Amino acid sequence: MGLKIKWNDDRVRGTTAALLLIARDRLARGETDDLIRRALADFRDDPASYKAKRAVWAPAHESGPLTQPRQAAYYLKLVSTVDGLVEKMVRGKRQFNSLSELDNFLIFTLSSVQQ
Repeated sequence: MGLKIKWNDDRVRGTTAALLLIARDRLARGETDDLIRRALADFRDDPASYKAKRAVWAPAHESGPLTQPRQAAYYLKLVSTVDGLVEKMVRGKRQFNSLSELDNFLIFTLSSVQQ
C-alpha cells in the first residue's frame, strides 16, 4: 500500500512551516534564486539541522530578520499565500501520494508568488 499524505497530516503543516522559515532565512542572506525549491531541498536533505535552527528562529508568521522592506513584503505575501493554500487543501481534502508529490505541488503553486 502506498503512502498517503492527507490534508490534515502533520507532514503538510510541518513542510509548510519549514518552507517558510528556511525561505525567510535564505531571503535574509540574499539567496533568492529558485527560493521555494531550494528551501524544500534544504529541509528534505537535513531535517535535523532545520529542527536545531527552528528553536532560535522567530515564528514563521513574522518577517523576523528581514530588514529590507521589499523582502519583508514578499515574505509576508508568501506567508498569506501558504495560509490560503493550506485552507484550500483542507476544504478540498487534498491528498498526496508521496512527499515529493507534496513538494512538487508546493513548488508549482508558490513559485508564482512574485517578489
